Amino acid sequence: MKPSDQLFEEALRLIPWGTQTNAKRYYPEYGDAMPKYITRGKGCRLWDMEGREYIDFRLALGPVTLGYCYDEVDEAVRRQMDHGVLFSMASPREVELARMLVSTLPGVEMVRFMKTGEDANLSNVRIARACTGRDMILMSGYHGYPDWFATEDSPNNGVPAFMKEYVKVIPWGDCEEAERLIRRYADRLACVISIPYDWNEDVSGTYIRLLRSLTREHGILLVMDEVLTGFRLALGGAQEYFGVEADLVSYAKALANGYPLSVYAGKRTFMERLYKFKMTTTYAGETLSIAAAVATLGIMKREKVHDHIWSMGRRLMDGFNAIARDLGVEGYAAGLPPAPFLKFVHPEPEYHARLEFLWHRECFREGLFMNPRWLISYSHRPDDIDEAIEKAKRALRRALEAEPKERTTIKPYWW
Repeated sequence: MKPSDQLFEEALRLIPWGTQTNAKRYYPEYGDAMPKYITRGKGCRLWDMEGREYIDFRLALGPVTLGYCYDEVDEAVRRQMDHGVLFSMASPREVELARMLVSTLPGVEMVRFMKTGEDANLSNVRIARACTGRDMILMSGYHGYPDWFATEDSPNNGVPAFMKEYVKVIPWGDCEEAERLIRRYADRLACVISIPYDWNEDVSGTYIRLLRSLTREHGILLVMDEVLTGFRLALGGAQEYFGVEADLVSYAKALANGYPLSVYAGKRTFMERLYKFKMTTTYAGETLSIAAAVATLGIMKREKVHDHIWSMGRRLMDGFNAIARDLGVEGYAAGLPPAPFLKFVHPEPEYHARLEFLWHRECFREGLFMNPRWLISYSHRPDDIDEAIEKAKRALRRALEAEPKERTTIKPYWW
């Protein structure tokens, strides 16, 4: 057995799924093609326990915006470490980062820190309920594991069944259902919480603009979950890109280049509600992550980080289209350039998932690490993209040769 196989066997005895994060779990269907562990990263490259190298397009599920072990960010963390990680009172670094965020993010007047995306989302829902005096929410998209966002599988997942009365789900992008539910429950709704973009083909912003219009009409707060879109689509996130200002916003991934930090933020009139009730956690002011975020934002403001991410994403999309054309595949590049994907088109629905599974398996074998969406970082250079395109083409050629014989499919989580 390989060292990683032995370690994984032990992990399964100690840790459910052998990992802390659903989307990082190993899929046996991929066999030896998929690594079980990653031991280090630098720039846009990763290495597994056996020393295999990968060009990474997963980016730790989104937090790594600049690249792994980005020197300027890590040096800022080391300098802060010399002064301390957590104190008995607030750190001046908290004000420094808050100042940067308020001056950067559209419509944001006050901020507060947490550690994870679900922390920020849950905090914003609490504020919305406190401000409106209402209990019910509508949600659209994935917002994390807390009870309020996990009622669909209740009570199998430990969420009390009665909470289904207080949470209704709008399938993302379903404008008709959104309008129906908002109008039906308007008097009971504290907020609508939604991701602004679901990383698929609809890049118009029509849905999130409709939610903004309907919530404003009925006096309901709009909470925008920018955990994945924030600081990735643009410096000002999806609010800037789509031209929509929410009442409350959640940020996390891409803010601190992999260090654990999240932000819940919004209009002063709503954030000031926090003076009237307690919502706090000890580690929210942890200074190493704050130092990383200050450095990351500084780089984003100084350099053309997002122009580069979009340029490399377009280069990858051009490559996807060329691969499909050269191999005679019914498919095309879809999505926005910061996280594009190759969409397969075929009359048989199962064909899409089957071919995607085989292609991803062969991509792992070629040394490509990705999700169904290929996330781009500032460390991806043109040569990295071109190398990835060649590897992806070889992988898809083998997948097409195997497709008639292999019927296995999986639907991997990607966050």
